[in-house]
Amino acid sequence: MSSPWTSPDPSAPYQGWTPQPQPGAPTPQQGYGAQPGYGAQQGYTAPQAPQGYGAQQGYTAPQAPAYGAQPTYGAQPGYNAQPGASGYSTTNRWGWQAKPGIIPLRPLTIGDLFSGAFEAIRSNPKVLFGFTIVIMLLVSLIASVSILVSGLGYESVINAENDPQALQQTTENFANALLLQMISNLVQWLSTFAGTSILTGLLAATVSQLTVGRKLTLSEAWAMTRKRLGSLIGSFALTALITAVPIVLWIVAIFASLAVADGNRDMWWLSALAFFAIIPIFILMYFFQIKLLFAPMCAVLEEIGPVASLKRSWSLVKGEFWPTLGRFLLMNLVIGFIGGFLGFVIGLIGGLVTVVVTSNPTSPIGLAISMFFVMLGSGLLLPFSAAFETLIYTDLRIRKENFAAVLAQAGAQQ
Repeated sequence: MSSPWTSPDPSAPYQGWTPQPQPGAPTPQQGYGAQPGYGAQQGYTAPQAPQGYGAQQGYTAPQAPAYGAQPTYGAQPGYNAQPGASGYSTTNRWGWQAKPGIIPLRPLTIGDLFSGAFEAIRSNPKVLFGFTIVIMLLVSLIASVSILVSGLGYESVINAENDPQALQQTTENFANALLLQMISNLVQWLSTFAGTSILTGLLAATVSQLTVGRKLTLSEAWAMTRKRLGSLIGSFALTALITAVPIVLWIVAIFASLAVADGNRDMWWLSALAFFAIIPIFILMYFFQIKLLFAPMCAVLEEIGPVASLKRSWSLVKGEFWPTLGRFLLMNLVIGFIGGFLGFVIGLIGGLVTVVVTSNPTSPIGLAISMFFVMLGSGLLLPFSAAFETLIYTDLRIRKENFAAVLAQAGAQQ
């Protein structure tokens, strides 16, 4: 069975996922999926109008609809609304199932996004927080060990500088410590990048199923994400590369302008211009970040490659850039508020642990412990941000692709 999240055919943008027929379920009929006689029971025939009672010759009275049946108004071709599969009825054109999961099947408001994100965490905390804690514990441990090793390398340099007998080895030790620091930073970045990529895909898969009322287990969520790891990490890497290009070009421009101004004092304005160019550079970075925001979700949920996922995200945001930017900034504002409180609590715990373990918080051991708690605390915010972004992605598909009807089909089978 194909996934309901598969991107639609560009030639027919309203084609959606068709579920497999259930045992005993009626087969879809022509005429927008309505059952014969607007849901009338099979075999029921309305009586003919008596002759001579104002009825024209050859006129046959239509079949009477079944009691309480609703017409499948607004349904798409092949959409088989099965009465009795849900307690919801057709009340709007977005889908006959009003709310099978954490969100109503219609264009989402800001309130729907926030309530849906919190509802996702409440509905399946075992996956959203359980897997997050496991991954972030591993990432935090790797980062802490790398900081500890690099810190011990710098301590050896400092001790060598204070030892006259080891003064000749100071330069060599300093070079080794610098190399160790670079390796440490690379290990931290790679571990954080890999952990964040995996968590984003896994959390998106979990939240997507909650929209149709299905709760994934840890093994099911991992199975959905594992087969898409290559595309997921590839889309993350391409997004990071494209987003970083403007800042890299700005740094190159700064150094080039400084070199020119150093040789010609009259060109000082060039350095000033390059420095203040940081404002449009940041605007450009935010532009790329918003346009490519949903690439990892597309790679996992729509089962497409890294380049295709970037193109897909770009097309989804087209025409909806400013609303998406506003929602993204509002989400970051809320996360910043929650993160400030959470960071205070975790920082207090980390400080107490540091004091108990070592008397010097600035020692390599103290810095490693602090880094462990900081990264663990930041990881606890990932479930909310991933749920919120997944719901924005869902809302864009509802608005642009009539995705509510597809979700209603999937929700009817749960």
